[in-house]
Amino acid sequence: MKRNLILSIFIVFTFFAVKAQDKLEINGSLMLNTGIYEYDSTLNTTNTQYLHQLSSAEAWLQLNASYDGFYTTVRYDIYENSQLINPNEDYTAQGLNFFSVTKSIGKFTFTGGDFYDQIGSGILFRAYEERTLGLDYAMQGIRMIYKVDDSTTIKVFGGNQKDRFAVTPQFIRCAEADHLWHIGKVSLNTGAGFLNRTLDDTTVQELITDINNLPLKARFNPVYNVFAGTFYNTATWKNFNWYVEGAAKTKEAVFLQTNSGADTLENKGGYVIYSALGYSKSGLGINLQYRKIDDFILRVNPYDQLLVGYMDYLPAISKQDAYRLPARYSISSLPQGESGYQGEITYSFDTKNNVNFNTSQVFDPSGKLLFREYYADYVKKFNPALKMVTGLNSVIYDQSVYENEPQDPTVHTITPFTEWTFRLGNSLRKSIHVEAQYLFTRQDLGDFAYGEIEYDLAPKFTFTLLDMYNDKPAVATSPKINYPGVFTSYTINQTVITFGYTKQPEGIICTGGICRIEPAFSGFKATLNTNF
Repeated sequence: MKRNLILSIFIVFTFFAVKAQDKLEINGSLMLNTGIYEYDSTLNTTNTQYLHQLSSAEAWLQLNASYDGFYTTVRYDIYENSQLINPNEDYTAQGLNFFSVTKSIGKFTFTGGDFYDQIGSGILFRAYEERTLGLDYAMQGIRMIYKVDDSTTIKVFGGNQKDRFAVTPQFIRCAEADHLWHIGKVSLNTGAGFLNRTLDDTTVQELITDINNLPLKARFNPVYNVFAGTFYNTATWKNFNWYVEGAAKTKEAVFLQTNSGADTLENKGGYVIYSALGYSKSGLGINLQYRKIDDFILRVNPYDQLLVGYMDYLPAISKQDAYRLPARYSISSLPQGESGYQGEITYSFDTKNNVNFNTSQVFDPSGKLLFREYYADYVKKFNPALKMVTGLNSVIYDQSVYENEPQDPTVHTITPFTEWTFRLGNSLRKSIHVEAQYLFTRQDLGDFAYGEIEYDLAPKFTFTLLDMYNDKPAVATSPKINYPGVFTSYTINQTVITFGYTKQPEGIICTGGICRIEPAFSGFKATLNTNF
């Protein structure tokens, strides 16, 4: 830890030692989160933060510097009693968690150290970060990008996936080439990618032991290497846009979940087929998606669980709901197997009236419906000072599958919602934002009502008061619990500070199509975000 801190300080001072040079540019960002935990017996919270630590914090300080064709990024991370890594445990560590140097030489761009990247849409490989969910799939290694010309790019890289302040022992190699070309008036962007992951000796020996404990007919020879590839193409013609991608992987040892919830070790390959068609013209937008997944499990280590060790990126094929109650039953993709589609239509009658309709359905390999959503809203701008959104959301959600709780029933919901924004005064810098939602369901925790009022004094202050009330619990003997929240936000230049009190039930939290179950929370939260 001390070595990381010393290295961080050395790098920072090195940056400033050459600051007098005109070509040097430095910028950065700082993000702080902290929570103060207040025990609430109605939430049945037993996390260690409530019983022992009583607080938690996370911080990310990033510095970027460019000088004479070099680009350097350094990030120092701090976790104190954090729930982000595992919602049911506390995690404490700090140190230099990201350092990279990039240099462009002619048509080549080289990167050494830590980096984020992806192949195609990310189905085959994606190294990315999502702090709010505690995810960081950074690679540590070397990358080369060769831009042949304005139409063709070749990329190769290799290294190890980061494991917070360490790296995993498994080695990953990737390559990608894409080319932009034309057939008449049709524009085509075609690409292909390749991935190879090699297991370490310790993991292979562990697999051999577990395989030898299987029944004789179920045994197989484990392999060190898995190979995977993808082919994708985007075709654009007039107002149409069509994307298609297919990816496949060779057989390797993977753990598959059975109907009883137990895991079985099997030798499996897999594939993904994905297609998206879009059309837009004169206020009309249509988007259609289809995807089929068959045992496309790509992890750094077959023993990794939950959201640990993923190399690929398979976001849920469903709408990312922005409202609190419609988003309560959001889903994640199921790499072991699913098929689904999503359709969305947006139509603007004029500049003041707009309608949206979205539907999605997801099935398991046997054809059983796991998720279905219908969503519709109407947006009305009465004048520059008054805007309304009103709509309805209906969901079927297999809680036993998405939350790994075999005893839980399938949830059926209907959720009407409305949102109003009133701008006050001639300057339009003051506004009041009001939301109202109601979730009807006889399953899970039962019915919820949600209300929110926000007073905005642009550009500095925002005051928010919200409440989520378990109006009709599914179990008649359960108490009707109130989940209030009050927040204040202050903005000055590039800095936003938020502080408030909130109480929330256990539920799904999603960002960018990736979801995780968050534990119930009661207490104070504060955040600081700044760029410099």
